[in-house]
Amino acid sequence: MNTAEQIYQDVQEFPEPLALEVLHFVEFLKSKNLSLNSGELEHKIQQGIEQAEKDLGVTLDGAYVDHLNQWVQQRLAATQKN
Repeated sequence: MNTAEQIYQDVQEFPEPLALEVLHFVEFLKSKNLSLNSGELEHKIQQGIEQAEKDLGVTLDGAYVDHLNQWVQQRLAATQKN
């Protein structure tokens, strides 16, 4: 039996308020992990922008970079909902 199955089995025996508390904790962990992934993704995007600027010999417009960051945040929010 893996860890998730063990948790499922144990939580089935909990009264509803306690099971709800476990659910909230799981959602917190998912959110925390998404935040970490978001920071890593933003760092990689910034590295990509810097490399593109270097390779192209140009400086990307700040509005373009802002638009790109907004798009990434929207994609992350959509991923979190699924």
